[in-house]
Amino acid sequence: MWIQGPPPIFINNEAPALSRSLDALACAVRTCCDQANNQFECMVKNSFQQGQCRITPTGTAVMANEKELCSRNMVISAYTLLQQHEACTKYSNLHLGHHMIISAMDAFLENHENQGSSSNMHGFTDSQVQSLLSVCNSAIDHPLLLYQPGPIYHMVSNATILLVHLLNAMHANLVSMKSDRRSGGSNKQRNPEMESMLFDEALDAFISVRKVLTTHRRKLPAKLRCHAIPRPNLVGGISSNAQSSGQPFIDLGETLMCGSRGCQGFVLMACSPCVAAERAQAAQRSQEENIRAEEEGYFGEDRVDVNEFDKDLVELGAEFDLDDDALLNVLSRIITS
Repeated sequence: MWIQGPPPIFINNEAPALSRSLDALACAVRTCCDQANNQFECMVKNSFQQGQCRITPTGTAVMANEKELCSRNMVISAYTLLQQHEACTKYSNLHLGHHMIISAMDAFLENHENQGSSSNMHGFTDSQVQSLLSVCNSAIDHPLLLYQPGPIYHMVSNATILLVHLLNAMHANLVSMKSDRRSGGSNKQRNPEMESMLFDEALDAFISVRKVLTTHRRKLPAKLRCHAIPRPNLVGGISSNAQSSGQPFIDLGETLMCGSRGCQGFVLMACSPCVAAERAQAAQRSQEENIRAEEEGYFGEDRVDVNEFDKDLVELGAEFDLDDDALLNVLSRIITS
């Protein structure tokens, strides 16, 4: 159960910086969870045609102050406030969990489709990969962080799931590069040495953090458990035979998913609820623009540019959209000509 509505401590400028930072992070996490629940409710209601979806008080507050209270800006504000707090204290290493949440939220909220194609790496940006590795390495170095109250345990599990998607994409790419070398082909845009080094680093982090998460998961009640993450397929290593069998390096189809809808999207869509909502909205806008452009191109006054042959077809179609007498006149003109 989340405290709904605007973040009361964050908007209080007289509150301590650390408290304001924690409230900002709570609002950002709450917004993402509301988006996941809202998407699920919309799908159910659309299936049964039961009207519009419900908007939570947090969603209402965020939409009314989108520039200040959107998830990305809240995470940036939380990090700034944390830096202000640490500048006034000499024990900056006491906030490892706080930094872990900020790194995880930063990775979850980054939408690579809004970045340039040159900055994308297997669907992830460089900064996103570094944030995911930072979260996993922090959990490996300090496993007691998983016992802290709040969603840290679920965030580490979802960061590990995103790391699985990255490993599967990198493994497929390495197999493809190995196949190209055998066939004598080459691709100058690929760097197999760097790709292999990053794959090894990500694989080491995944194996270690999976062990930590599995041990922690066994100690929790069934309702509080997050994903049960499958093992990698290490038989044969990076070989074309393993890839040709159709099995991914880590089969997420064997994942026992968390009961939270906010966590399930990481396995199914390889992104957070916030990014999934943005991509769904972008796809809907693109579809509407295509339909509008198609309608304007053929029927509107401001029609799109078409070649002469298409113009003749359009005019011919408009000319034949007449009554029988007009069609007879057109046929007579064709015969006489």
